[in-house]
Amino acid sequence: MTGLQRFFSLCLCVLLIMILYPNFGTAGWTFAGVFILLGTGVILIMAVVDSIFSLHRFEGINRFLSWIFIACVLVSMLWLFPQDDKVAPINKLKYGELPTGADIRRGIQKFSFNFAFDKRNARRSENFINQRDPKAEAEEAAKKAAAEKTRRAAAKKARPKIDIVVED
Repeated sequence: MTGLQRFFSLCLCVLLIMILYPNFGTAGWTFAGVFILLGTGVILIMAVVDSIFSLHRFEGINRFLSWIFIACVLVSMLWLFPQDDKVAPINKLKYGELPTGADIRRGIQKFSFNFAFDKRNARRSENFINQRDPKAEAEEAAKKAAAEKTRRAAAKKARPKIDIVVED
């Protein structure tokens, strides 16, 4: 593998862990950035060692070192990736808590961008997450209106019974 291929495999591993374990806050984004920078440094050091010892001529050794690098990246990401519940992903795997489909959808949603600028509220904290379906919002509004209508009819019906006549 070339250095560029190793860099893309590093980015792919970081992206994979961020999608599978989406319970990270702002610390997760910072960690991913720093981890990619450090991984790039390791890739550069591997390239220097490769050129000093001419390892690029031996395809088997080069492939073996690349697989060792990818394995180290995955293990260290699983071991150190910050989570909101303070449990490392490797410990979740150790105790049998595998990522679910909902986790994967939430992880992919963290990387999505909402291009519906006309429907976005600038004061929302979820500006970069897709908003709810308009049909679901209309159904919810209709249910609220029906509940309000029922409540007003019940209040109107009970009003004559509630009125108290006070004599002087």
